[in-house]
Amino acid sequence: MAKEGDFSDASYILGVLSIVFGIIQPVLGFGIGISGLVLSFKNKSDMGKKAKILNIIGIVISAIIMLILIVGSSYLISKGLLPSNLK
Repeated sequence: MAKEGDFSDASYILGVLSIVFGIIQPVLGFGIGISGLVLSFKNKSDMGKKAKILNIIGIVISAIIMLILIVGSSYLISKGLLPSNLK
């Protein structure tokens, strides 16, 4: 059982979730990754270091997919394949 104030398990789980949601829903994955990263800075255990790496990977994946979606949407709007304003 984890001692009180040890958030390594929670930050590890949030790291895994940030990778999964980073692929499915990038904005949510980015938020979960930031939350897990903040929790991983609060402890210096081995599990905390692994959690920090997982959260950084989740944040990077989320940012890359958000960038791809923004650029792709902008391109499609400029070509007239997507409506620029929805009424």
